[in-house]
Amino acid sequence: MEPTLERPRALSAARAHLDRGFRFEQAGSLARALEEYHDALASHPLAAEEIEARLRIARVYRTMAAWDLCRAESETAIRLAHQHHEDDLAAEAMNVQLGALQLQGFYDQADDLGRRAVALARSARVRGITLQNLGRGAAEQGRFAESDALFAQSIDAFRSANYDIGIAVALTNAAKAAFDRGDSERALSVGREAIALARRLNQLDVLLTAVQNQAAGFASVGDHDSAEALLTEALGHFTSARNLVRQAECLETMGQMSEVRPGDPETARRCYERARELATAVGDRPLADRLTTRLRGLSDKTSG
Repeated sequence: MEPTLERPRALSAARAHLDRGFRFEQAGSLARALEEYHDALASHPLAAEEIEARLRIARVYRTMAAWDLCRAESETAIRLAHQHHEDDLAAEAMNVQLGALQLQGFYDQADDLGRRAVALARSARVRGITLQNLGRGAAEQGRFAESDALFAQSIDAFRSANYDIGIAVALTNAAKAAFDRGDSERALSVGREAIALARRLNQLDVLLTAVQNQAAGFASVGDHDSAEALLTEALGHFTSARNLVRQAECLETMGQMSEVRPGDPETARRCYERARELATAVGDRPLADRLTTRLRGLSDKTSG
């Protein structure tokens, strides 16, 4: 995931719609957010406001796994930003597309786009967003030393920009990377820091993503009661928000917990199958492939 920001500006009609849309987006009300962002486009926006509305629309479509719509809106935002010499907005729109490419497993394309965005970024905030997205891609490909360095650089950039939301997101991604490389102790420690900051900022989507990661960390050390309590909270939110990728990830962790319990392979199989259906539906190929591997391993274990 990547951070977002409400920048204070003089309140125009378009800006009012952008502000309301952002609040809906952060609360997981994606349909309402889209309505407000489209209303912003219809409100005779300034050039920067139009670019911002389009990159936000692209971001919502990415959350909904509507990849073609996301790409179309982000490319329009990038083109308009270049026309109006809005380098920061161009880099921010590139980051929306970068995240979509990562979710679909197109890491090389995402890395190329990220390097272009770093070169364009003019503010510490947008530089931080790009660095933490590149760090997430490195972690997904198992380049953990590189991801740690990129996350640290992104946190430094966010601190210089006084951008606490970005710090919370970077900590959340760093905790996930630590968990992926098998460092459960660090994952839980960094995860606690991310959750505390997200709660203080009242950033629900960041908080629930951090909670989801923390549940996976608890599951990895055998604390299933703590993991289940957190997963129930996270799954309910992501179901309401129609975030299919996050739902699939929660179900994957539930399946992992069921798999290690004595006599509960059927629950694990159902969790993995439903998670794979969701991952396949949204085109998340790395997640779908991982779930296929888990199902194959579960089948071998139960048949043996």
